[in-house]
Amino acid sequence: MRWIWIWILCVISAPVMAGKVLLIESYEQGYEWDASYVSALKQSLTPAHELHIFEMDTKRVPASRYSQIAEQAFSQYQQLKPQVVVLGDDNALVYMLPKLYNEPISIVFLGINSNPRKFMAQYQGQAKVTGILERPLYVKTMGEIGRMLDKDKRKVLVLFDSGSTASIALEFMQTQASMIEKNLGIATEIASVAIEKEWQTRISTAKEQGFGAIVVGLYQTLVDESENNVPADTVLTWTNQHTEVPLFGFWDFSIGAGKAAGGVVLAGRDQGEMAGKTVLRILNNNEDASRIPIQIGQQGRAIYHQGEMSRWGLSAPEGWMKID
Repeated sequence: MRWIWIWILCVISAPVMAGKVLLIESYEQGYEWDASYVSALKQSLTPAHELHIFEMDTKRVPASRYSQIAEQAFSQYQQLKPQVVVLGDDNALVYMLPKLYNEPISIVFLGINSNPRKFMAQYQGQAKVTGILERPLYVKTMGEIGRMLDKDKRKVLVLFDSGSTASIALEFMQTQASMIEKNLGIATEIASVAIEKEWQTRISTAKEQGFGAIVVGLYQTLVDESENNVPADTVLTWTNQHTEVPLFGFWDFSIGAGKAAGGVVLAGRDQGEMAGKTVLRILNNNEDASRIPIQIGQQGRAIYHQGEMSRWGLSAPEGWMKID
């Protein structure tokens, strides 16, 4: 009996397995999406897990430098020799998996808009790979917007920048546009622009072109006429101030006072929490990452800002959550 109690005490007091984790962000923590998922990832881990972070910053640096930055990230990996590498968003996966696939590590990706299976099939090696997918809630958002707009205003402009994540999201949405018009009675025009001035033109002329609402997607890679990156807050503030039709959004960071009025949104925190739980399964339970199924992120939540809704004389549908 004494030995049983000793065994139980050993199990209860067993320490959490320590391990190094390297997070390679496609972007940087000044971007609200990254700040949100990084915070959640940190909270999911324990002090025994040593988290290191590399920011690729690909929303602000030119694409011509992506390969160079990926080399820098790989150099940090070689110095740290982590047990797990977390790849945040599409660019990190695209540029880092070809360098990491044959390393003796586990890889957990998050925020991936593309279907990664075909890409992963090209790079099969020692690394064990799993992760979390991100899907903009296009159909849900349009269905909810349709509940608020008059029938003669059910033409919606969906506007994105020209970044790689936006391109992937747009391709996914284009396959659903005709179904939305047929089943929901909402016509959508999906546009991608690279230059700030073109973005401003699309916003300021939307009403005269017959649009009843605008959904802002991603806007962080817009550049001015000198090809300098335009701060995301500047873009969204200008958009809010100059639009003549209601604004909605796909991501939580775009909703609020001086921003979009609401939307069925994705949150970086959800992705970070799911990735964190996966990392713990690998480090603490010694699970094989390649046997952990790839997951789709949580299905979003409907949020709104009362002041922005009131500005347009709109009432949030039942079930939407009010935010400050």
